Amino acid sequence: MQKTSSLVQSPLFQDSGIEGLPFLERVKISYARAKAVANVYNLTVSDILHLSRRYWEFHNDPILIMDGSVGTLLTIQYNLCLGTLAHFAENRPDLQRIISEVLNFDISGQYCLTEVNHGLDAINIETTATLQSNGEFILHTPHSGAAKYMPPTAPFGIPCVAIIFARLMVAEEDHGIRGFVVMLHHGVSMLPGITCKLLPPRGGSRPVGHSLTYFNRVYLPSGALLGDLERPKDVRECFFQNIHRVITGTLSMGTLALSALRIACYIGTSYSLERQVLNGSNGVPRPISSFSTQYIPLLTSIAQTIVFRAFGEDMYEQFVNRDVSIAQKHLLAAVFKTTVFRHTLDILVDIGDRCGAQGLFEINQLSVIHADIRGAAIAEGDILGISIRFAIDILRNRVRVPEAAYPDDLLARHEHSIIQELKEVWRSTSNQRNTHSEGLLLPHCRGVLEAVGHRCAYEAAIAKGVPRPLINLFVASLFQLDPAWYSENAELSRWRQKNLLLERATELYPDLAQLLPLLEIESYVTAPIVSKNRWNKYVSNLPSYPTEQLAKL
Repeated sequence: MQKTSSLVQSPLFQDSGIEGLPFLERVKISYARAKAVANVYNLTVSDILHLSRRYWEFHNDPILIMDGSVGTLLTIQYNLCLGTLAHFAENRPDLQRIISEVLNFDISGQYCLTEVNHGLDAINIETTATLQSNGEFILHTPHSGAAKYMPPTAPFGIPCVAIIFARLMVAEEDHGIRGFVVMLHHGVSMLPGITCKLLPPRGGSRPVGHSLTYFNRVYLPSGALLGDLERPKDVRECFFQNIHRVITGTLSMGTLALSALRIACYIGTSYSLERQVLNGSNGVPRPISSFSTQYIPLLTSIAQTIVFRAFGEDMYEQFVNRDVSIAQKHLLAAVFKTTVFRHTLDILVDIGDRCGAQGLFEINQLSVIHADIRGAAIAEGDILGISIRFAIDILRNRVRVPEAAYPDDLLARHEHSIIQELKEVWRSTSNQRNTHSEGLLLPHCRGVLEAVGHRCAYEAAIAKGVPRPLINLFVASLFQLDPAWYSENAELSRWRQKNLLLERATELYPDLAQLLPLLEIESYVTAPIVSKNRWNKYVSNLPSYPTEQLAKL
């Protein structure tokens, strides 16, 4: 049972009328919800620094995706802001008060790395922090393209401190990118020299209060600097060390996708079991779940979700292993996030479509969770960007994929073949950086990480004891992602691939309703379409506009 199982039943999280509130009111509710979740978990600095089991449970809590803005605020607060502060806290007693306030969510903690003109290439940010003769710094945004984009730094009634990444300038010499602790506001208005411009809602997602943040020659005390003044020998390595919590965030973002999958599967399946149509041949009602167009996507989604939960546990266990290098941990996190998000984004749309018009409404969770997950796919490691980076590293033998436990099994053979094919392409091009080589390689990089992820997920599911029929359906559901390979290398024709998917889903269909408890998610489902009672209660509270005659009765 999740720690927030009681909190999620409180009015703070169950208010069905929230979608009609003004934007700013909704943001304030999200902050209140985030504070409530923080109070339940009561995380410690040690939990965050060492990625304790409790910290992992926190990120796996579905309450973070029930309101995606809560997940956004808390992952920035604890993983990025507090995780970075804690890393530099040794011998820095001046940081202890801020750490305590961020830990208790007495103040909002933000993390301002990317800029309008620099996202994936954040190593080229242009905000500067110039050392003064008295040891202080001047923080400055040189032009509008260097505005910090898009952490929620606007004042919503709670004070805000942020780690601002800037280019450290010492005697007109660039000493690389460093983090600086900067108080932005005390909950009402920005501090002198700091301007925040509130961005409009993302469209379809829960409102967070994303912002543009500018600095006009803001003076910072010497203690604002995290780290030393020395010019690093390796500027690139220094940069990645300073933003190391993004690596942890890449892993933890994947857990938000797992929660989204669990909620979507529960809603889609419950609705499909409940909804009935008349059989055209005999007029007898039948649930829409009995159609293959419904139960195949539902069951494959459930199978993938259960397999990916085992995958997540395995990735966490490897990630916290002290014998695993930081480069290997980043690879594991990238493989996990890329693989899970690819399926999550597809499944949310697919299940939403299978719910018809009901899938379009925010109250039924599917559309808004999809919009939230699109944002999470970009946050803390854009899935395309990290796929390109690590696929190229795999091709160049800079990192090694985890060793296959079952090298002769189908998914291991697929993974090996995909990597070897691209290695041949890599070796055959005289200049890997020209546009022709890029055109050959880059579109396939995400497929490399997904192939690794599918094989690792399969092996994790076996190790964690996932029922074999679910694993078999998981494997069959992957054929459609690369049907030519399975036809060429596994002697599975297109129709045999389709029939295997149908056979394995049909085998599980009688157990469809019994699979729902395996998702362990019911308390976090608020969609009224999951039952007639919920739907009737929801409709009874909708605004009514009767005719004048009815109004008099």
